[in-house]
Amino acid sequence: YRTRRAAELAEARQEWDRAVVEYLDLTARDPGNVRWRSALMRARLRASQDHFSAGRRFLEAGVPERAVLEFQQAVQLDPTNQYAQVELDKARSLLDSSRGGGPAPSLDEMKREAAQIRPQPPLLNPRSKAPISLVFPQPQSLFAIYQALGKAFGINILFDPQLRDQDLAIELRDVTAQTALETLMRSAGHFYKVIDEHTILVAQDSPQNRKTYEDLIIQTFFLSNAEVKDVVTLLRSLLGARNVAQNEQLNAVTIRDTVDKVRIAQRLIEGIDKSKSEVVVDVELIQVNTSKLRELGISLSSNQITQSIDLGEDAPIRLQDLKNLNQNSWVLTIPSIIYDFVKTNSDAQLLAKPQVRITEGEKANLHIGDRVPIPVTTFNTQQTAGGNIVPITSFQYQDTGIRIDIEPRVHHNKEVTLKLKIEVSQITGFQDAGGGQRQPIIGTRTIESTIRLKDGETNFLAGLIRTDEADSESGIPGLSDIPIIGRLFGRSSVDVKRTDVMLTLTPHIIRTPDVTSADLLPIWVGTESNITFRGGSPRVESEAEGPFESQDENKQLLEEKIRQQMEQLPPGLRQEGGSAAPLAPASGPSDPFRRKVEPSADDKNEGPPASAAFAAPVGEAITVIPTSAGVSGAPDVALSLTPSASSVAPGETFEVAVVVDARVAISHLPSMLAYDPRLLAVERVEAGDFLGGAESAEVLADTSTPGEIVVGASRLGDRPGVAGQGRLVRVVFRALASGTATVRFAAQRIMDADLQPVPGVETGVAEIEVRPEAPGGDGS
Repeated sequence: YRTRRAAELAEARQEWDRAVVEYLDLTARDPGNVRWRSALMRARLRASQDHFSAGRRFLEAGVPERAVLEFQQAVQLDPTNQYAQVELDKARSLLDSSRGGGPAPSLDEMKREAAQIRPQPPLLNPRSKAPISLVFPQPQSLFAIYQALGKAFGINILFDPQLRDQDLAIELRDVTAQTALETLMRSAGHFYKVIDEHTILVAQDSPQNRKTYEDLIIQTFFLSNAEVKDVVTLLRSLLGARNVAQNEQLNAVTIRDTVDKVRIAQRLIEGIDKSKSEVVVDVELIQVNTSKLRELGISLSSNQITQSIDLGEDAPIRLQDLKNLNQNSWVLTIPSIIYDFVKTNSDAQLLAKPQVRITEGEKANLHIGDRVPIPVTTFNTQQTAGGNIVPITSFQYQDTGIRIDIEPRVHHNKEVTLKLKIEVSQITGFQDAGGGQRQPIIGTRTIESTIRLKDGETNFLAGLIRTDEADSESGIPGLSDIPIIGRLFGRSSVDVKRTDVMLTLTPHIIRTPDVTSADLLPIWVGTESNITFRGGSPRVESEAEGPFESQDENKQLLEEKIRQQMEQLPPGLRQEGGSAAPLAPASGPSDPFRRKVEPSADDKNEGPPASAAFAAPVGEAITVIPTSAGVSGAPDVALSLTPSASSVAPGETFEVAVVVDARVAISHLPSMLAYDPRLLAVERVEAGDFLGGAESAEVLADTSTPGEIVVGASRLGDRPGVAGQGRLVRVVFRALASGTATVRFAAQRIMDADLQPVPGVETGVAEIEVRPEAPGGDGS
């Protein structure tokens, strides 16, 4: 009894966690009790909703640690709450990012693994990735421009037999191979197809040529939420895709088209294949029926006096018997008098608290009441009995009571629109339908409305009141009209019936579509006649965002590449047995130009192709100016330590940043810093953003040997080098003792993407003065 009382009291106070504990105890004692089990389920749902609301408040307040705890409790209490699970994943991701990064989501890992096993078409890989300037001030032969461009970047250029030469004047300054090719193709109305890593074929940009040269791919998309017919209609209307097949059994769509169109189709499907929102609506219904009856006075049994002749049982009356009639022959019937002193008050209450889970766009029907049979009589003229038409009576059942129809719509701002239809009906009387049948009279009150509520907001609906009042009076004519004493000869009756319905609706969102930031970005699809991914590109192959882009390898492959790159360090930089710790990655741009192919022996012996000038067969010279060379007398790469001088006290921490100023593109920066371990100690090493983020670069640091910091920084995969200025790493030191400490580069070996050393390197030095402690001071 105490546990039951405590559980009911906790539920009344809306202490749902306490109620869950108490109902769990009751259920454990009596597992077969349906009442305790239903109460436990209701308490768990309400407790889950409370923890979910608290988690959202913590998340909005910027406290992801508490938000994760609240969302975890919400999911544990109600595993079906998918919305809480989505918010839990977001809170965990936010918490991991605030702590310096964490494991990638499983969905992203699956996408990367799928990208690695996809067929890779040939991708262009110019021998030179350094930007150049091509100046054609006067119209020149287009074929000659193509050939000059090919020699500048080490690309073999073939021409379609139907392609005609023309004259073109164009000036391109500080452009890479990809930009130069695409700009020239766009100006001339051409497009190109990649034959292999160093060969392209140029053709006139026309629908017929694209059908001839463009590669097609087939890809199947398995849909989890969207309808197959809707997706097929979308692809055909937006992309004009004709080769689309659907499989309704597997809920899959297969498309055969160009790489660009399939990539656009993939983006479209990812944007619309989202789960529908779901809400749980708490419905609390109270119906109060009140009736009052008062009857006061006298009532006659038949309201009439009858007089009859009694000559015996079934004896006929003859004319000769009339003369024998006397007072004994007559019978007089006087009605009986009933004295009514009745007063009745009755109250009835109907309480229902269902919880309805509804999918967005679907309708939920809730009926609380009875099904009343209503006789329906039909006449069949084909079947008669003795010439009479035989009636056939059947029954139809009609719902009475309270009927609620709810259709939700979840908005992206976490609000819910509910389309409501509420019908309250009851039997108000009966009507004689003949044949001994009584037809029920049903009174109905209906309201239809559309309301918009916030998640967890309660709507109160009241006022569906119906009052039936009936007054009647009866009595002896004349006598009942006498003032005061007339009530002794009459009867009055007052009957009042009142029905009041109160309804509360509280929606709780438990699932929403997982709309990401990528879904909100526009998709550039080119022109009406030439649909390409990212738009405006006349190329056959797509950019790095295409469906066959070079994706990052998994963690094991990345670690293997970094290990191989660290093994290529000079002997003075390699530390045997040292522990290399990956640093926190910084965000940086990814490179669009692509997979690297190992150069052949002939390619290695060939000199830089962009350093010479090329002459056109006719007309002025075509000037090719390489822009990657540094200023005469200046170093190609400068490594500096900032700040170069500082003053600290023993026990204080300070930072020294390694800043790179590169005039040429570099990909690998293995180096070693030296310092005095008696005066300084390394706290930590943090990665900078010079080489890019974790998706394009990896930075390792080894601080196991006192007095040395070995740094290995490299671009991942076949990505080209980076030029410019930026921070490579940031080293946090702690001052140990007074004196003058020097941080300098003990060794370094900077290489480009082809692992060729960069000769002109300048390094800097940082001096740190550790002040002696003042007598009796704390060193601050």
